[in-house]
Amino acid sequence: MIRVIDLVGYAAPMMVLLMTREMISNALGMLSRVAVVILSIVMCLLPVLLPHLIFLPMSLLRLWDILAGTSGDSAKRQAEWHRQKGG
Repeated sequence: MIRVIDLVGYAAPMMVLLMTREMISNALGMLSRVAVVILSIVMCLLPVLLPHLIFLPMSLLRLWDILAGTSGDSAKRQAEWHRQKGG
């Protein structure tokens, strides 16, 4: 049986990872999607399940970009491309 102190012990290192607002909102969004996926599987709600199964990996990749420090690279490249093209 998991005790409350165990949950706190697991949560403490996760809080260190979620230090920016973008990370927090992305992580909470992923947790929300996981909850909806579980609920839709249990209740057999296929129209609800499919979009969340599609967006969950996208959220995971976004969080990975944030943690790896490459989250702004694509936006910078895109802005540079627009400047070069005069747009």
